[in-house]
Amino acid sequence: MNNPHKSADVLKYLDSIVPNTPELQLVGEQEAMRIMFTQVLIDARLSSGMTHEQIATAINKDVEWVKRVEDCNYSHTWDDFVTYMRALNANFEITVNLPNGSNVKLSSDEIRRLA
Repeated sequence: MNNPHKSADVLKYLDSIVPNTPELQLVGEQEAMRIMFTQVLIDARLSSGMTHEQIATAINKDVEWVKRVEDCNYSHTWDDFVTYMRALNANFEITVNLPNGSNVKLSSDEIRRLA
């Protein structure tokens, strides 16, 4: 069978057949964010030296929960993120740059103060 796309750049091919609409741009951004977010979680765990089992024990979850949260196909929630960071005893700060030039920040220290 002769496949005209064999050895072709798959992303270039997809760009040629998928319309560039605002809706699809949003989907692309969401997928990129999910992948990047997942990598942050994995990198944080690896740098902590903790295993999946140790994280699960620290927050009274099962190992499957930890692995699921580290899966880029999983729809992460902020609750998952905060729980995961707590298990690692890690601090975080999230900054949102608003169109008017101001910033809004959220940090683990602030969350602990409010709790």
